[in-house]
Amino acid sequence: MAKPERPIITTASPIVRAVLLKSSSGDKAPAVRFGRNGLALPEDGAEVTPNHYTELVNLDNADLIANIEPFECPICFGAFQPYEGIVLRDCLHSFCKQCLISTIQYSEDAAIRCPYSDAVYSCESVIQQREIKALVSKELYEAHLAKSIQQAESTIDNTFHCRTPNCRGWCIYEDNVNQFKCPVCRIVNCLTCRVGHKVTPNTKMAPLTMYHSNAQVIHDGLDCKQYQDRMNSDCDTNLEARRTKAMLQEMIEKGEALNCPTCQVIVMKKWGCDWLKCSMCKTEICWVTRGHRWGPAGKGDTSGGCRCGINGIKCHPKCNYCH
Repeated sequence: MAKPERPIITTASPIVRAVLLKSSSGDKAPAVRFGRNGLALPEDGAEVTPNHYTELVNLDNADLIANIEPFECPICFGAFQPYEGIVLRDCLHSFCKQCLISTIQYSEDAAIRCPYSDAVYSCESVIQQREIKALVSKELYEAHLAKSIQQAESTIDNTFHCRTPNCRGWCIYEDNVNQFKCPVCRIVNCLTCRVGHKVTPNTKMAPLTMYHSNAQVIHDGLDCKQYQDRMNSDCDTNLEARRTKAMLQEMIEKGEALNCPTCQVIVMKKWGCDWLKCSMCKTEICWVTRGHRWGPAGKGDTSGGCRCGINGIKCHPKCNYCH
């Protein structure tokens, strides 16, 4: 037996009225009117039945809502008869299907707004995701989702994109997380060094693109300091090691990285406040002063370090809470 179709629902603007156009069996159903408060309004003298509630639920569950009255599409100015167009849920503006598809296809934003605009105002309502999915092809919808994910990544502060070339994997991380295993390419990225590390079987540094994903490992059993020491020793004979070292040095010069004042391993602030802890020697560092946060005795020792907050004075005019 064929799977029944979802009910086709229609609504009319500007007052919120709706009728069930077709039941799952394909038979026409009696028209049911809905008032502004969302309650079903039966015909005069008729009794309110559970079917009214069911039809309201069907209206809410429908992916697309068809027009019940003739209208002129405000984009292409074509004339459309009842049930030939689409009424957007959030604003009840009516458009032909092709104009909505084109709006979705050529929109540069992840949140696609209603395309209605006239001399008075432009609609600020957003086309719902289920409407988008029901309108466009699978390929176009997947492209829309990819664009949405890309824009989300660019607007969130604490994100990290996998360092494997052309990989789409990325994550949102907490400040105490130092590793990220990419779910796309499976490489493990070091968030402290901000690179995806691996070495060849003969312990030489190698570009990420030379090996299959199952051979990609973080530091190949080395910690960050050991990896950076090996990188320095391989610079004379390995091009990739020289490139990595140059990249890290450039980040230090730009203020995007620093050497731990205790062990000299290169560390980077991921996001947030100006306090960070070296993943190797556990030294607490003040990012803005580029030095120790506390004195020789450790946490709470204000005899040294950046001495932030002593006598109500910040350690640096640009201090962003090094606690």
